[in-house]
Amino acid sequence: MKRIALIALIAGVVMAAAARITELNDLPGAVELRTPGFIGYILIISSAAYFSLHFLFEWSKKAETYRS
Repeated sequence: MKRIALIALIAGVVMAAAARITELNDLPGAVELRTPGFIGYILIISSAAYFSLHFLFEWSKKAETYRS
C-alpha cells in the first residue's frame, strides 16, 4: 500500500505542477489541464492522509499501554 500511495503522490505532484505551469505561462491547453490538476491535488491529499494515518498507527503500536 505504501508503494501505491507513493506513486499517487508523485503522479499528483506531476499533474498539479503541469496544470499550474501551463496556467501561469498562458500556454495552450491550460483550460484542459484544470481537471487533471484538480485530480492531482486529490491524489496528493489522499496520499498525505494515508502516510499520516500509517505513521499514527505505527506510533500507537510502539506506545506503551497502561492498564489499571
